[in-house]
Amino acid sequence: MRKWEIAAIKRKMEIDAADEKANDLDIIVSEIMKLPYGQLKKVLTPEVMEVLKKYGYAE
Repeated sequence: MRKWEIAAIKRKMEIDAADEKANDLDIIVSEIMKLPYGQLKKVLTPEVMEVLKKYGYAE
């Protein structure tokens, strides 16, 4: 039974790390989105722009 507890603790740590990373990226994206759209198109690749559109960050 102890090995299930260890696996659960390890998985919880992985989930917490992924959640923290997602929160950090949200902060970065919100700051990037303060730039004018034309400037974003010059700096970011089309693939990145599509991802931003997918999550409602870009026009």
